[in-house]
Amino acid sequence: MTPTTLPLRLSVSTAQDGKGITLQTPTSASALTPPVTPIAKEAADAERAIPSPRDERSPEQTAAQVKRNISTPLGFTDELEICRDDEDRPVEFGRGAWSIVYKARSSTNAATCSLHTPPSSPVTITRVLAVKAPLRRDARKVLQSEALTLTRLNLTPGFERHIVPFHGFMSDSIALVMSAVPLSLSTYIEDQADLRKRQPSTATMFDPVQGPESWRDMARKLITSLTWLHDTAGIIHGDIKPHNILLRQIPTDKPAAEASAFPYEPLLADFSSAFEIPKDGPPGLETNQAAMSAFTPPFTAPELLSLASIKSGDVAPTPSSDVFSLAATLIAAATGDLLLYPGSNNMQRLAMARDGHRILEFTRAGSNGCRVPRNGFVEKLVQPAVVKDPAQRILTRDWMGLASL
Repeated sequence: MTPTTLPLRLSVSTAQDGKGITLQTPTSASALTPPVTPIAKEAADAERAIPSPRDERSPEQTAAQVKRNISTPLGFTDELEICRDDEDRPVEFGRGAWSIVYKARSSTNAATCSLHTPPSSPVTITRVLAVKAPLRRDARKVLQSEALTLTRLNLTPGFERHIVPFHGFMSDSIALVMSAVPLSLSTYIEDQADLRKRQPSTATMFDPVQGPESWRDMARKLITSLTWLHDTAGIIHGDIKPHNILLRQIPTDKPAAEASAFPYEPLLADFSSAFEIPKDGPPGLETNQAAMSAFTPPFTAPELLSLASIKSGDVAPTPSSDVFSLAATLIAAATGDLLLYPGSNNMQRLAMARDGHRILEFTRAGSNGCRVPRNGFVEKLVQPAVVKDPAQRILTRDWMGLASL
């Protein structure tokens, strides 16, 4: 038999002394009836609680805000061992004006387990790394600044395709830890030039030493990386040259390897002269003033090499000077000559570098000048990047479009 009325719910409460018992019946109608339909105000509140796409921040915006708040570089805490040769000397990858780069190994334990199986034994993973340490006492501030720059770059979307992987900063030894990428563009250029000398051919004497399609593909990749650095990361490199570009081999099992005439991913390295592109006004010089003495004249924009700029002491790289430096790098890759200018001594080459807007003219006067013919594709790509007035040089985004034609 179905009851005609719903039973009442009773609640029992006792006094603290346990002597009194009270029965209570619910007084709210909600206990006897189904929940009421939400009123309009609640619906409006619910709509306001749903985030609007306009309110959501893009990854680029979030990264930019995070980068501005970063004041301490990423730390490296794993165990590290510097590799040594047969004579117990540290193995070097290279050295520069401020630092020396050692080959090192780092071992970490990784264990894999699932919900259905017991934990497996730890697996030791060994990585080959590059450790950049100061070569002189005044280099410490330079490396600290570089570590902060690399930390900020690692927060920028797409960094893994354009810069050398950065693993952290060792504050006790003032050293940067990065992935080991032993092959530099400078070494690659020299190897290709030597190969052409051993196998001379009149059929290819007007082509870049590495071949036209390989050079075009490499140029596209490098210009794309510089565009990312300026437009996405907001950083001026300050010292672009073949020695500061590392080449990471593209695995043969990747589709990109088959479609790429240049079988490497060029990675920008050595940010010891880097500046953040300011929102307004010139970049601040207090951080990297010391690093500005590490110019490499053949690849440095002429406005930075003028006597007036050097004497003033407030010279600083700009996005347009980066563009010039990359153009000079591409010319060196085409000719196979890292000296670029054909002078018989450093002073003659420095004088030519100060007149750098004539770099194509000077290059053609060298022994490999035929590889940069007039009105050829090399000249058409680099000419807008080496004009005398920095303000008239091509912007990276426009340059990337020109390289894609």
